[in-house]
Amino acid sequence: MADRQAGHRGVAVLAVLASLCAVVSCAVVIALLLLPRAGKGASAPSSQAATGPLCRGEGCEGKSPMRQHCASSPDTLASRHLSTGAWMELRHSTVCGTSWARMWGTDVGDRLEMTAGAEGRPAREARVRDRADADTYVYTLMTVSGRGTVVRACYRPVGGGPRECAEGRVR
Repeated sequence: MADRQAGHRGVAVLAVLASLCAVVSCAVVIALLLLPRAGKGASAPSSQAATGPLCRGEGCEGKSPMRQHCASSPDTLASRHLSTGAWMELRHSTVCGTSWARMWGTDVGDRLEMTAGAEGRPAREARVRDRADADTYVYTLMTVSGRGTVVRACYRPVGGGPRECAEGRVR
């Protein structure tokens, strides 16, 4: 009988030790996730710069809103559901001082043309080149636009259907 009680005590001690190990392991993992990383203070500004916009104003003209990090939280100036079932939007980044247009739900060959203001800026165009483009967003390059600028985009479907346009004003 004494051997039996000793065996139960041994099992109980092992269960307690296993529970303690589990609790300590969880505490270590949580601490590692919540505590700041060593040396982070010195590298924080450069890591923030890498995720913030890489251009502003004239420096963004004709560049990709995605690659320049201007598309992280843009305003939508106008949105339109098109007769083909596709969608288009006019977007503006206050931090970059630029606008662009995008479309999705499109067919290969569809085009989108965007202009901003009467400042003589070139029209920006996007074209759905292949099935991969048609399955995602296709967007124009950026153009400089400030408060009050009228931004206009026109969708031209590949089949020669009617041109459909949307317009918005930068706030």
